[in-house]
Amino acid sequence: MPTITEAPPGCGCTPGAAAAADSRPAATEPASRPAPTTDLEALIPIAVVIAAGCEPCARRMVLRALDLGVSPRQVKKTLAVVGHLHRQQCFADSVGAEVIARMERPLATARRTLREPAA
Repeated sequence: MPTITEAPPGCGCTPGAAAAADSRPAATEPASRPAPTTDLEALIPIAVVIAAGCEPCARRMVLRALDLGVSPRQVKKTLAVVGHLHRQQCFADSVGAEVIARMERPLATARRTLREPAA
């Protein structure tokens, strides 16, 4: 099984992504890493509902994350990561064209929701 710094066998991803992961500080350096927060608990559902293809859920999860105090910058970064993966051929090969297609609208909805002025 590949480590976090290796691409899966047969993956067409560029090797630069693996090299970039190696340049991060080691997990054993507590002073260089912030303490874990609950942001992931609000950000991961955004990615999941986008992959599931649910537009209303994507909107709700973005609003939920913001309501929980996650910064718009972090939500935007999460959407950028999902968008980047969405464009990778290795991801498309793994999940199939149907999943890639159904991710389009929820991803756009999530981005639109983030751009909306706060109520």
